[in-house]
Parts: sequence; structure tokens; C-alpha cells
Amino acid sequence: MKKLIYSMESKNRLNNILATGDALFFAIQLIIVEIHTRLTSQSLLNIKAIVILMVVNLLIVFLVRYVIDSIFIHDFKKKVNLISYKIDSYTLSKASGKEFYTIRTDDDVKVVDKDKVEVVHVEVSTSDKAKVGTTEVIYNEFKIPDDLPEYQFNVFNDMFEHAKQPRIMTVFEYVDV
Repeated sequence: MKKLIYSMESKNRLNNILATGDALFFAIQLIIVEIHTRLTSQSLLNIKAIVILMVVNLLIVFLVRYVIDSIFIHDFKKKVNLISYKIDSYTLSKASGKEFYTIRTDDDVKVVDKDKVEVVHVEVSTSDKAKVGTTEVIYNEFKIPDDLPEYQFNVFNDMFEHAKQPRIMTVFEYVDV
């Protein structure tokens, strides 16, 4: 069942299927209530009952979507790793109308879109005179494991790409106590 939900989400069909299923469910409920109303009292179904049915069905759709999103977020937290890098240097550059950071770590060089990185400046009080006036930069990003099944990888990658600022660069400036 989980694989089916992931597959539908990765193909962007899950919302359409939920909406269609809810509309069909609502229509069936409406027909059943209408038949029951006519059999018992020979009157037509009133507007109040229709509105209540619509609200109940919308709540069901939102609840199902909330549960599915909770499953995705739970799996994302469980399977995706947060990697931290100590940065040697970084620069903000502009090319073809876009701004990006060039981040140099011990291992490699990363080029990241400026809009996908949240930069946080933190002043840290220290009594260590050697550290006063120095700056330390840490870069954190999520790493999606390569061994995930394709249906999960696609959903997690989509979640990662649509996040506003999925990466964080923290600049620690050491100041005297």
C-alpha cells in the first residue's frame, strides 16, 4: 500500500485520485441518503443535509492527505541524513542573472543557488582569547541515500527541491565575553 501511495505521489497523481475518489464517495452517499429519505418520509433531501455531507467528505480528504503527508515526513526524517561540513571559505557570485554560493570544504567545492541556502549569523561569547575575532562556518544539507527504491527517492527528491531553503550555512563569530 505504501509503495502504491509513493508511486502515485511521485507521478503527481495522488491529489487527482483523492479528489476523484472523494467526489465519487460523496455522490454515492448522496444517492443513498436520497433513497433513504424518499423511502421513509416521501420528501426531498434538504440543503442542510447536503452541506453536512459535503463538509464531512472534505474533512475526509484533508484527513487522508494529512496522514499521507505525515507518512512521507516520517519516512523522510528516518531515511534522509543531515550532513555537516566545516567550510574553509565561501563566496557569493552572480552569473547569468542568478546569485549562488561557491562553498569550499575539506572534501570538495559545492555551488549552491543563493535562494536555497539560509545563512544564519551567530555571535558566540568566549573567554578563549585565541578565538576572539575569529569566524567559523558550518554548512548543513540533507543527503538522500542512493539505495532507496525509485518511488521513494522521487518523492524525497521532490520534497527536497520544493523546500524553500533546504540548506543552512551558520556563521559563528567569536566575541569577547
